[in-house]
Amino acid sequence: MADTRHQLTLGIRFRFLLRVAGATGVLAVVTGAALFASAFPSPAQWSADQLRAAAGGHHGAFARAAAWTFAVGLIAVAAALAVEGLAGLASVAGRRSAASTSATVGALAALALLGFVNAYSFTHHARFDFTRSRQFTLPPDLAASLRGLRPESPTTIVVLQKHRIFGSLSDDRDSFTRGAEEKVAEKVKDLVDLFREFGPRFNVEVLDTEAFGYRTRVAELTAAAPELKAAIDSAPENSILFHANKRVQRLAFNEFLQLDKTASDAANGGRGNLVLLPQGVDNFARRVLAVQERRPKVAVCVVHEWLTTADTAGRSEYSLAGLKKSLTDSGFEVTDIILKKNWESGQEPDPAAYTIQESKLERLEAELDSARDQYRAAQNDVKIVASLRKAFDDVQSEPFRERGDFYVNLSRAAQIRGWTEVVQAYRAWLGEEGRPISEANEHELRPVLLGGITRQAARAERDARDADKARAEAEEQVRAAHQDERTVQDRRIADVKAKFSALLADVDLLVIPRHTVVNAVIERRLPPALHTLGMDQLAVIKDFMKAGKPVLACLGSLSVANGPAPDGTDDLERLVAERGIELGRDTVLFDAETKGFAAIKAGRQLGGGPADIPPLVVVEAGPDAQTARPNPVGAALRLTGRAVDQRLEHRLGAPRPVYLAPGWQDRLPYAAEFVFTAPDAWNEERPFIRGDARGRPTYTPRYEPTLDTDPKWGTRQAERKGPFPVGVAIESRVPAAWFDDRYDTGSAAAGVLLPLDGVLAAGLTAAATKLERPTQRLVVFGSGHLFTGAKLEPAQEKLLVHSVNWLTGRTDRLPRADQPPWEFPRVAMTDREFHLWRYGTAIGLPLVAAYLGLMATMLRRMR
Repeated sequence: MADTRHQLTLGIRFRFLLRVAGATGVLAVVTGAALFASAFPSPAQWSADQLRAAAGGHHGAFARAAAWTFAVGLIAVAAALAVEGLAGLASVAGRRSAASTSATVGALAALALLGFVNAYSFTHHARFDFTRSRQFTLPPDLAASLRGLRPESPTTIVVLQKHRIFGSLSDDRDSFTRGAEEKVAEKVKDLVDLFREFGPRFNVEVLDTEAFGYRTRVAELTAAAPELKAAIDSAPENSILFHANKRVQRLAFNEFLQLDKTASDAANGGRGNLVLLPQGVDNFARRVLAVQERRPKVAVCVVHEWLTTADTAGRSEYSLAGLKKSLTDSGFEVTDIILKKNWESGQEPDPAAYTIQESKLERLEAELDSARDQYRAAQNDVKIVASLRKAFDDVQSEPFRERGDFYVNLSRAAQIRGWTEVVQAYRAWLGEEGRPISEANEHELRPVLLGGITRQAARAERDARDADKARAEAEEQVRAAHQDERTVQDRRIADVKAKFSALLADVDLLVIPRHTVVNAVIERRLPPALHTLGMDQLAVIKDFMKAGKPVLACLGSLSVANGPAPDGTDDLERLVAERGIELGRDTVLFDAETKGFAAIKAGRQLGGGPADIPPLVVVEAGPDAQTARPNPVGAALRLTGRAVDQRLEHRLGAPRPVYLAPGWQDRLPYAAEFVFTAPDAWNEERPFIRGDARGRPTYTPRYEPTLDTDPKWGTRQAERKGPFPVGVAIESRVPAAWFDDRYDTGSAAAGVLLPLDGVLAAGLTAAATKLERPTQRLVVFGSGHLFTGAKLEPAQEKLLVHSVNWLTGRTDRLPRADQPPWEFPRVAMTDREFHLWRYGTAIGLPLVAAYLGLMATMLRRMR
């Protein structure tokens, strides 16, 4: 029988070896490419020049091995393909292979077409948004703005998962919390993929704190971006960070999709279902565009450095450090302006306008003057000790009497100048009983004093070196402080009004806190008169408001020992009144505080504390504005509370009532009063216990309702039960009287005139409506310590941040519920329908399949 096996010729063996080399080359190319990509993660680094540099060892041994593995594999694949191509041409020349050649060509053409289509799709592709609310479709204007960003300054988008979605609000994690985190992370990643389509303008990174290698990846990502590292470390919750040009913007997951835990509990017939409130994809896109914009600037105006945002140890109860931290974390720049100085003089402090930076510069310059004085004194000591040593040597040639007098005078001078080395040496020689200086014992005293002088000289030189070093350090600090040209220029302005105006020129929001009564029970307070400002300073604040710029005023109670302070107010409260906000002159006390008053009356000095009083109540509309649109800040706070299914509670002691003036609500686009006290409270003009000379209480505050025979009855000054409004937010045009004195300041916004004849009054009233006046936003709280402390509680922080975001026009950062909520798709079924579907799928479907299989088997056997 003939042997039909192929003979293993040299050609067959050569082609076999080439095919093995080609297959090995493919493996080497894939391996080398993977190694090269791990060495250079960014696709922008993948180039032929980079490959050559790596092969030459310019990027380390690992990159060199990857480059050579890739190159050798590529050569092996090219050689194998070349030989196979030649063999294929030889095979095509034969008739027998015509059919197989046609099939091969067709297969290769299909592969080429598939490769071309895939390559073409990388640059010519389209996305389709099939979500019901077009959730992943950017508005055309935003898309155009994003495409207009410069590629040379790319934006890095970091999706940071810290597995906390509520920040400081709550650490509780339940099924809704976990589900919301997973779903929001999924949708954020989908949205981030949308930004990848805008090309190299965006680099997208996803970081998970629980993932292996998290710290290493953060270190690599932030090696040249310390500001991004600081933002990652300080992020309190799951966040999206946008980084460009050394600036960082942060967007919390909740600002993209907010969990509504209250609705989640009630959904699906009370059985629960995840409910998320979309905040708009445009919010995400606008944060990208805003990353290269300057931060809104907030100026905090106070009368003393203790009341600034500086975190001063031991005085945190007065500091606004927590306010600064919360606003800085929310994307604001915060600066302090101090409006009084010379408190140490013991007289009335002088009006001023300076920053913490100016105060620091003045302190550094004072320290430099002191260091220079100390250096001069040390240099003088060196010279005096040197002259003393010379005098000591010279006196040795004089008679003993003069030498003895010299030794005595030397000891006295040493005591006066504080030369401890000489004094200690002389006292050691004298002993406890003391011995007179004589010519017989002079030979013992002389080396003792000489040793003391020598040591004192060395000490003086050492002190001079230290003083010189301290002087040099102080000069360097002053030199560095002088690099801040704005601070140096501001110091040159002597006129308070001009300087205050210059400091407010680039400010977007003015915050005016007036810290007064904190706890009425133990009479913890600062005098209201402390905060009164000069007319020039108030004129600058008025001009700021006239320009339409927003103001946040936290104005504490005016109460002092025997009632409202007659000198505790200034024209700031008049400006607020002209904007339609009435400030009560009384203090709100709570029923729970009566126990504290009783305790103090009984001799116990601690009284009550903030934990004893009920929390504030935030509403969307007060009782006098039920038909008005919801207050935007109040609505945002209530939505924030729904995220954790709880009220944001904050207890505030001794606030003052803040009312919207009668008739103003109809002029406003929404409800103005949005923060109230609890009902179990009353307003009191004299909120402090008074006593006689021996300390025995003669007056204790208690609720005594105003009688109907009192002129105050029926007015807001009448003593009555709560609730009392303590927070008001308005948006309206500034008064016409601020631009034209002919208008009545009390009703300027409506154009009401001072008493004139009817025709002229009617004409000017009509003109007032056409008078160009900017719209201004104003928020007033009836407490000066509402936002004090080194760290704000969650309720304080949200109240502050939502108020400031609204005031500065960043309403896109306020939680909203104007879009259809997202829920897990669920089919509503009755219990019977649920069990039918359950048993039908678990039992019915397998039985139907078995039945059909049995029928098919029986039919086949019948054939």
